[in-house]
Amino acid sequence: MYSRHIPMVCLAGSIALFVALPTVAQQDKVDKDAYARDQIQFLTMELDQWTKDFPHQFYAALMKPPLDASKLSDSQKGGADELGAAVKQLQALSTAKDVMSNAKFKDQLDKTLAAAKQVNEAMSKMRFPDPLQTDWEQVRTNLNQLAQYYKVETLAILEPPAPAGGGRGGRGGRGPAAATEVAKAVAPGAGVTGYIVDQRCALRGKGMWTNAQCIETCLRDGDTVVIVTEEGKIFRITNTDKITPETYGQKITLLGKVEADVITVSGLQ
Repeated sequence: MYSRHIPMVCLAGSIALFVALPTVAQQDKVDKDAYARDQIQFLTMELDQWTKDFPHQFYAALMKPPLDASKLSDSQKGGADELGAAVKQLQALSTAKDVMSNAKFKDQLDKTLAAAKQVNEAMSKMRFPDPLQTDWEQVRTNLNQLAQYYKVETLAILEPPAPAGGGRGGRGGRGPAAATEVAKAVAPGAGVTGYIVDQRCALRGKGMWTNAQCIETCLRDGDTVVIVTEEGKIFRITNTDKITPETYGQKITLLGKVEADVITVSGLQ
């Protein structure tokens, strides 16, 4: 009688294990989906805050010399207003529980990126005030993060013209010396120099770029590892397996092929 019960016990255990395995996998998927949803809502909330005053500041700057509104197309001049309105609608739709697959949110993101493309081109044609340029770079970074989540085309990293006479280059600004450093960091085929962080910490400013513990926690929770330069430019890494925990929060150079805001790593330096 004892020998007859052993196969039954083993069979019951096997069934329980078989049932439990999918449950663990499903829970893991739920956790990652929840994290992605939180990230999308966080990025959209920041966009909503940052673009509230952006149109007004954009048009105020455009009316003051040496800027010349006649150099912009009608679409480029109207882009800031369209962007502000588009982001408001995007924020309203971001609260949907199915935001990852919500067709209305995806459609609104496409419209927001279209408006942002016009602003991006306008900001690259003339030298707007540095505070406004910094605000725009933050907006563009968040929009590109959202574009990556939904696998749509990101905004190009377009640099504004250099200030006349070198501007603040001698004091660490965006003059010739600073431009040379940026060129060194992002030269195609050379690599990128910056801090190894997660996407969320990359957006929170330099104070978070060296917080290895926070970076490790965020990456463990499902965030994506990136490299951010001193200027705040974020580059995605195609082969993240090349990045080791020892580099989290460290300033290093990733050698490899650079295309737009993406690097394929061939080595570390």
